Amino acid sequence: MPRARKGAARTQKHKKILKSTRGQIGAASRRYRVAREAWLRAGRYATIGRKLRKRDFRQLWITRVSAACRQRGLTYSRFMNSLAGAGIALNRKMLSEVAIADPGAFDEIVAVASGAKPTSVPQPAPAEAPEAEAPLPAPAEKKPAEKKAAPKKAAPKKAAPKKAAPKRAAPKKAAGKQGEPKPAGKKAATRKNTAAKAAKDKPKAGKDKPKAGKGKPKAD
Repeated sequence: MPRARKGAARTQKHKKILKSTRGQIGAASRRYRVAREAWLRAGRYATIGRKLRKRDFRQLWITRVSAACRQRGLTYSRFMNSLAGAGIALNRKMLSEVAIADPGAFDEIVAVASGAKPTSVPQPAPAEAPEAEAPLPAPAEKKPAEKKAAPKKAAPKKAAPKKAAPKRAAPKKAAGKQGEPKPAGKKAATRKNTAAKAAKDKPKAGKDKPKAGKGKPKAD
């Protein structure tokens, strides 16, 4: 049977391992086989490191609480025992934060736990606060500007009706002299022209008639 290969899945797997080992020294950041071993080893160390980190922080909190108790004439072991007897349920993390941020409250906790008067630890005097500057005068309120009345528009003047111009009288035709014949109209002239044309178009009498004896056929 032919050998089957993973193909693209193989490349993706290599890229995933090499990406997680980026920054390693030597071939662990370039060669897949070496990078895979470094990746597995780093995972084991991470699991161990998460547990070691919890131990380290617990040691730090115990050191802080012990130092605060030494300032008040008390040991850490007796202080924790007295807290349990008084029913105060505060863990070491909170006790260390109170000892640093609020020493007065920590004094009260110690007094309640030991059943004695709280002994205050001398604290450095707080720094003087800078003098507050005089407040600036409030800005004067601006009065709303009064709206000016818009000037009234003048009504448009009506145009005066135009006066009708007086009609001029038509000039009278001069009357003809007595005894002169009036000129004939256009209709009379056209009639004369048509009559003259008709007279020219008529054939002359005797020309169109055939002569006697010439037109008759001869007898056989």
